[in-house]
Amino acid sequence: MGVGRKLRPFSSSDIMAQPIYSMTARVTTIKNKRPQYRNVWIVSKYDNPTDIMKKDGKTMSRLERELFTAKAKNKTIVIDSITSIKQVGTTSNET
Repeated sequence: MGVGRKLRPFSSSDIMAQPIYSMTARVTTIKNKRPQYRNVWIVSKYDNPTDIMKKDGKTMSRLERELFTAKAKNKTIVIDSITSIKQVGTTSNET
């Protein structure tokens, strides 16, 4: 083991709070084998369309509820682009 190096306890101030963004995005949905384009609002800590689709399940499930009926079979949503973005806050540091 190393000599002279002490480990300090982990504290919540070691983690920086992440920004939370309010965005307007252009999304594509497939209905009746035809693409449909809509502008939707999104609140997320991710500001990249790919990251939102992969990592933000809460936002994607809300978009599914908003854009599709319960009987829809193919529930494909693609976020094409972010049209406007504004930082509205930060995540908390509490564990």
